[in-house]
Amino acid sequence: MGSTYEAVAATRPRIRRDVLFTETADGVLFHNADGGFQLTAKAAYRFATLIVPHLTGDHTVADICQGLGDRQRAMVGELVKSLYERDFARAVPQTGAGTEAVDTPPDVARRYAPQIAYVDHYSDDAEARFRRFTTARVAVLGDDEMARWCVLSLIRNGCATIGVQPGLAGEDREIIEAEAWEAAADGCPVALLGIPDGGPGRPLGWSDLDTYDIVVVTGGPAAPTRLFPLLSAGVPEGRTLLPAWSYGHHCVVGPLMTAGTPGCWACAALRIGYHEETGAGADIWSSLALPGTVPAGELPSRPLAAMIGNLLGYEIFRLTTGALTAETAGRLVVQDMRSLDVSTEPLLPHPRCPFCAAAGASDEAAAVDLTTAGSDTLPMPTVATARDADALVEELNRRSVLVGPKAGVFTRFADEPLTQIPLKATVLELGTGHGTSRRIAAFDVHHVAGARLRALNAAAEVYAEHVAPTTGILTGHQLEAVRAEVCSLEPAALTTAGPVPAAAERVAEWTVATSLLTKEQALVPAAAVRTFGRHNADRLFEPTRAGTGAGASAAEAAADGLLSALAHSALTRALRGGPVSRTPLKTLGEGPDADAELTFLIRSAAVLDIGLELLDLGESVRSGVHVLLARGAGGWAVGSETSWRRAASAAVRDLLGAVQLGREETAAHFDTGDPLLRDLDPVTLDAGDADGLPAAADREATPWSEVLDRLAAAGRDALVVPTGSADLAAAGIRTARVLLTTEALRGA
Repeated sequence: MGSTYEAVAATRPRIRRDVLFTETADGVLFHNADGGFQLTAKAAYRFATLIVPHLTGDHTVADICQGLGDRQRAMVGELVKSLYERDFARAVPQTGAGTEAVDTPPDVARRYAPQIAYVDHYSDDAEARFRRFTTARVAVLGDDEMARWCVLSLIRNGCATIGVQPGLAGEDREIIEAEAWEAAADGCPVALLGIPDGGPGRPLGWSDLDTYDIVVVTGGPAAPTRLFPLLSAGVPEGRTLLPAWSYGHHCVVGPLMTAGTPGCWACAALRIGYHEETGAGADIWSSLALPGTVPAGELPSRPLAAMIGNLLGYEIFRLTTGALTAETAGRLVVQDMRSLDVSTEPLLPHPRCPFCAAAGASDEAAAVDLTTAGSDTLPMPTVATARDADALVEELNRRSVLVGPKAGVFTRFADEPLTQIPLKATVLELGTGHGTSRRIAAFDVHHVAGARLRALNAAAEVYAEHVAPTTGILTGHQLEAVRAEVCSLEPAALTTAGPVPAAAERVAEWTVATSLLTKEQALVPAAAVRTFGRHNADRLFEPTRAGTGAGASAAEAAADGLLSALAHSALTRALRGGPVSRTPLKTLGEGPDADAELTFLIRSAAVLDIGLELLDLGESVRSGVHVLLARGAGGWAVGSETSWRRAASAAVRDLLGAVQLGREETAAHFDTGDPLLRDLDPVTLDAGDADGLPAAADREATPWSEVLDRLAAAGRDALVVPTGSADLAAAGIRTARVLLTTEALRGA
């Protein structure tokens, strides 16, 4: 017998009640609403009819297989293993092994047998889990239809203690009390407790609700006025807060809030406000800022209110029994009250939320080992690997947790109507504030998935610059204390310093950066880290994305940022008369040693009728990093890589992609991120013709250790400041700003 049987022999398999098995031409198909799998064997269906009735959790696999031969036991082992792997069955623990003994009253067991069976379908200890629901004390704050149906749902499913407000009066109260009386008459008493309404200017607080485990808040557009005081006071340990609220013509359920769990209602309101184009998101904050006003927004219809109220009751059932994960745990359920379309979206902590901003905060002073950049990063597809894109798509799916039309960090990929010829293109939309948004474009030679991954990184850089607040700012006494131990860099020592050098005395706000070369810390102006924000209002530094990087790790983000900083340095040096050489495209795109990707790009430029030029800005002789600029059709793009051919491909790809996308009839305004050098006319670069391809075109990529050594030899330094936020990190994206110092030992 194989190890598969031995691995499951001692387990007690219980097959889920929704699993069916069907005879096929060559075996048997096990399936449910979520999927299925097939066992292929001549007598597989008959085998299943004999074995499945015994998968009740009462017998071990070894017991079931008594009297069977080795071959049949191996088949049972494979079947049980397949059922476990696909969550079609679970291993039931032995009675008394970790199970909770519960003496369920006979009347409760009879009346709520369907509910107990439902829990039993998903989990062990069904009676103990159901007991947690019946003993949970739930307060329902609200006097609308949603509150009424939530209370009815709780009563009908077995909750025994419910707090209601006086506003639930008249017919609603009569129906609720009738339902409670019916349960009591059947041996299942329900306690309906009164909750005060709270007077004007004194909303209910946790002290008014100290006897309740779970607090539900309803009220449509008025719900935030009940909810926000509870949230701002902090959810106490062991308590749960669950809201149902609305804005405009949308109703929202969630998020589920507990002590110390990031992603709260304020995060949700901020996310929605950044995505909402009609301005309805602003009404949420108006209702809080102007107490006593009538909140703007629609109320759900009676049928929809009933659906939402029942959903609230079901969420409490899922939460307390643990049979299923609560749908609103870390998520929002958003319903359009006009079309009734429903979506469920992940909710990540917003970096501007005062209650969750500190969640997942990283060590700002951590040193970065640049030599590890790329070691844990999924490589982008090449000509050789383009046909195998499974890993690429899997990584895209993992990062797409950031994308959602209501609660996402980014709004949507708007690439369905785009013509994906000759290059693959995407546009990623994101809100950068209430009523302001950006459309970030990115391109790839091989896959739309590759373009989307590039767009996520580019959008993360924009998000970190324009949305996430600056952290680690030092001023006053705190700055003086750090200055006593850490040296400060003069603003003029940085390559992005403005045309008029500023003395350090003019800089009021500083932050700590870490050298990529020495790992030592230094104080740098905050304006140099956030060149587009309020810290740089006096334009002490050039507004540029130079030094901004994003990647799957801190090292990857720092490497990307250093490439960007060196590209900016090379470009400004070229504009001041530095040597620039024009690469012969015919030599590059033809011949036995021609790069297939570059050949495709050069031919695509001809198809797009672009007079392409590829300029080498001469950075490789200084730092070992290759910086190439592609220009044509009035546009330009820069590629900066440790490999000459990768830099050339990146520059040409981004130029061609921008031209291709700009000619799309369906493409609205877009950009590829913040500008590297604003208002540059590429024809101002004077270039000489090179005799042929540079020797570097055939060399391996320059190691990062060599790049750092060359910077040190030139008397330069590169300092990194993390700029990311917890929401980006949750999807595996880190961002950073790398500040490059000027050359001290040779002239620019």
